[in-house]
Amino acid sequence: MEERDVKGIPPYRMGQLAKAAADISEKLMSGKLVWGTTYQECEIVVELVAEAIKKGKNAYRRK
Repeated sequence: MEERDVKGIPPYRMGQLAKAAADISEKLMSGKLVWGTTYQECEIVVELVAEAIKKGKNAYRRK
């Protein structure tokens, strides 16, 4: 994968990102995986996802 200068996110790509965010939200709030989540727990999940993205970005740049 090459890093490109992106001036905007195309509509299709934005739709895919929105679906990923909706999937994470649905799994958190539906109670199927974790029952009775609090806002603080949801924030922890979001921070974990952000940290995983940062680590992946840094690992890609080292190569």
